[in-house]
Amino acid sequence: MRKGTLLLVVAMLGVGAGCTRTRTLDGQGLNEKLAADLSQKLNEQGITVSCPDDVPAQAGGTFECTATTPDGKQITLQVTQTDDQGNVTYDVTGGA
Repeated sequence: MRKGTLLLVVAMLGVGAGCTRTRTLDGQGLNEKLAADLSQKLNEQGITVSCPDDVPAQAGGTFECTATTPDGKQITLQVTQTDDQGNVTYDVTGGA
């Protein structure tokens, strides 16, 4: 499986003047973009992806997501952030 590259929107959250929270990836957007990319690569519609919520946006950060095919097979994705702006690559590391 080749690496896929996706551009994601990074949510910047701030509460009150002078108080900021760590920037995190847009979890729902990430799930949708990974699912669309993987569906295209595998030529199979209906794949869903679930990634952890509140992943800090940081270059070099890694985390795992789980993709599920329509017939219930699970695929593990190792996701790597290429920068702190929400750009990621991924490798299929397990499953289908």
